[in-house]
Amino acid sequence: MHKAQTLKKRMMTSSTSKATCAFFLLLATWGCGGSGLDGEYFGRVGDKREVSMIFADGGDVELRGYWSEPLKGTYEQASLRGESVDSVVFWGPEEKKFKLRIMYVIESEDLRILGIHSRAIGPGARYIATEPDSSFSSSRPILKKIQAEAK
Repeated sequence: MHKAQTLKKRMMTSSTSKATCAFFLLLATWGCGGSGLDGEYFGRVGDKREVSMIFADGGDVELRGYWSEPLKGTYEQASLRGESVDSVVFWGPEEKKFKLRIMYVIESEDLRILGIHSRAIGPGARYIATEPDSSFSSSRPILKKIQAEAK
């Protein structure tokens, strides 16, 4: 009888541990909205001097200053030169459908842009480099995090 109770206790402890682990994993994934970023990041990208990416709580991202009007996007995993990287994919306006993908790495509190690719919407369309001179050189653009002013 003692062995049966010990086995039952071990099984309960094991399933409790698994459930706790699963809960924290779900909480971490759900809570960060994918990117793990929040706030506004601002800087120069190529010849565009005032580019900002604004990460909202729900995982939505807004891009301003890169295109003639603000673009809405979401976090996605991407591949750059065979490496998995973080990216945000933005959709162009209805009258000119395209996708713009900005790949980045977090450095301190800032975003270093690894590459910017775009593609038309349609069969056989592929991403192409949009900013070859600024995104793939040794001095990749950085968007600095703008600190919120204390009220």
